[in-house]
Amino acid sequence: MKTVFAALLFVAVLWNFSFIQTTMADGLKYCGICCQECNCVPSWTFGHKDECPCYRDKKNSKGEFKCP
Repeated sequence: MKTVFAALLFVAVLWNFSFIQTTMADGLKYCGICCQECNCVPSWTFGHKDECPCYRDKKNSKGEFKCP
């Protein structure tokens, strides 16, 4: 029983790790696109999008913010 639990836990950890890597890769991809198109990037990591209006106002086809 312990080996089954350990195996399931191991699979869950691997799945989470791969999901996090994919999410981070997408974020970096869009950050690079926005940086190139706007020629500016807001300081820090969150809440400073007013420093760069192009970065703040860029939307995807669904109307959601494109830049992370």
